[in-house]
Amino acid sequence: MTKLALKQGFKNLWFWLFLSTTFLQVFRGSLVDAIIFGSGTLMVFLSAANLLNHVHLTKPHTNKYAIYTTVFVIVVALALVPRHTPLQAIIVLAILPLALRFAWYSDRGPKDKPDDRMKRSRMAWAAGGVGLLLWEFAANIFGQLDGSLHSFPTISVLIDPILDNIFGQAIFVILWLLIGITFLRIWKKP
Repeated sequence: MTKLALKQGFKNLWFWLFLSTTFLQVFRGSLVDAIIFGSGTLMVFLSAANLLNHVHLTKPHTNKYAIYTTVFVIVVALALVPRHTPLQAIIVLAILPLALRFAWYSDRGPKDKPDDRMKRSRMAWAAGGVGLLLWEFAANIFGQLDGSLHSFPTISVLIDPILDNIFGQAIFVILWLLIGITFLRIWKKP
């Protein structure tokens, strides 16, 4: 590993976001989340440092009916399984390789120059993401120090009542998958 590779890894904003989230999970005492975010931190660093250059995956494209079928199976599986159970964790871990395959590929070649509307949209998403991140960090830290989940509620504490039934879980999973599919533009032809 060269100094240049290390420098590139450390310059990547996603590395620092994942690393700070890993430390937050350690602070919270959530070992599983710390392992998940720690693994993500390592993957982002290796990718940013160009140490995964030997992996030359192209952007996958798939039939829309395969997407619909996969979404249906995942929604049914995650809506019927009780939350925070080992079986739910197994299902999510089984989905992970599929999600990584669609999200992690070599993004090379010419890019369209964004117009003003796209620039405003990116800024709005970035501001919303940073706002949610700050809320979650503050709520987790103040909640831990206060010893109460409800004095400084995280987003998960606020939406937990909605997710405590099969319909709420199904709607959440559908939205979660649709957002991911939309961001990744899986259906878009090369």
